[in-house]
Amino acid sequence: MLRVRTICILPCSTSSSGQNSLCVLAAVFFGVLCAGDSADADESKAAAWPHFRVTWVQDHSAGSRDVSAAGESLKLMAFDSRDGLGERVVLKSLQNYSRPLITPDGRRIVYSSHADRSVWWVDFSGGSPQRLAPGFALDVWTDPANGATWVYLADWVGKPESFRLRNIRRLRLDEPQSEEVVWKETQISPDNFQLSASGRQAAGEFPWPAGGVADLVTGQWTRRATGCWASMAPDDSGVSWVFDGPHRNLQMFAPGIERGWSVPVNTAPEVGGHEVFHPRWSNHTEYLALTGPYRVNGPVNTISGGGPDVEIYLGRFRADMTGVAAWLRVTRNESGDFFPDAWIAGGEKSVIDPAALKALATAAAARPVQQVQVRVKCVEASRIPTLRSIAPYRSALVVHRYEVLEVESGELKEQQILIAHWGIREGSVQTTSRIRPGQTLSITLESFDEHRELRGERQIMDGAWTGIPLFYAIGGKK
Repeated sequence: MLRVRTICILPCSTSSSGQNSLCVLAAVFFGVLCAGDSADADESKAAAWPHFRVTWVQDHSAGSRDVSAAGESLKLMAFDSRDGLGERVVLKSLQNYSRPLITPDGRRIVYSSHADRSVWWVDFSGGSPQRLAPGFALDVWTDPANGATWVYLADWVGKPESFRLRNIRRLRLDEPQSEEVVWKETQISPDNFQLSASGRQAAGEFPWPAGGVADLVTGQWTRRATGCWASMAPDDSGVSWVFDGPHRNLQMFAPGIERGWSVPVNTAPEVGGHEVFHPRWSNHTEYLALTGPYRVNGPVNTISGGGPDVEIYLGRFRADMTGVAAWLRVTRNESGDFFPDAWIAGGEKSVIDPAALKALATAAAARPVQQVQVRVKCVEASRIPTLRSIAPYRSALVVHRYEVLEVESGELKEQQILIAHWGIREGSVQTTSRIRPGQTLSITLESFDEHRELRGERQIMDGAWTGIPLFYAIGGKK
């Protein structure tokens, strides 16, 4: 791979402008070593973060579109912020390495193979992979009582592309014959399944798109929202999330905060407000990993387009859990990078501040649902999808950007807003969402955050619109 570096001007023996230009081009072509190399800058930033490790799969198929990691053109990758090696190939043979997971001690990687429907592990430093058991790996958990490390896995339902699993069981990583069934009440989806510190609770889809939290002791589960990539805080706070339909926000939930709250996660500078994917809580309550940006339209949606520009990012939550305070770009290469899992040193001791959760609960209880009637002008309009283009979804919201001309009733301070209209609802195209730029309308709105039932619905949002509040159209337009 040719890495483009900051341009250095080489001294030339002639004053000819033509020859000087050639010197500049030569410096670029041969990668003259200068300060400011982008990859070096990323590694310098990584050194300021706690010691971390990340594993992921890198797609070497044409177009890097294997976002589900189901194909045979993958490499297993790793990054250690303290070894000085940068992005490193763990297993270079092009095969299927699905959904890699780092063990809680950071020393091994557990992954699954679609090819033979089995679970494998390999040392983080590399070496020969070892077959563990048939099935698909979901999570790796260490029992705080005795230090035993367990791999949670499940059986495939039907074809691999069905992405349905059943009969979650667990076995000790170093004693695979010690197998126990832990969940058989529902099917689940493999995109994410994650345990609390005690191992009693787990977040997941039961199955997709029913995101929620299961009690593995009682066999009961609670639906939180429609969406994907449900994740569980690695402590015992009970905080969880379900990833939303537009692939831009985490729908956060906690005991005593049933209405939940939203955290945007497409805010890394180089993501630029585009869609992101594969969000997963690390072993540390403050950190998550994800991939992005997604800007290539694929056969199903933008996520399915993948692309070589998709990279791995780490995010650090704000102390109050209402946003992401800082981002770190981990990878910088010319292939699509998918399914990251991150290990942070000291993560086993981390907890979410109970005072922050109490403040969130108090704010949620005091927040009334308010309506506002406004006259607006459409500035930018998103495309109206077809039912085929949103499959397997049956409904989709279309988001347009508006300028506020007049507040007819209620209170609204913003001059620019986004409004979500139904484009398709239960398979039926809604003509009311067909709005053109320049068109004005009077409409009744509520904050989108108040409609938990909508957060997991597919959303068509063509613009990279960040920092603009989103509203839901509840009244007719005129």
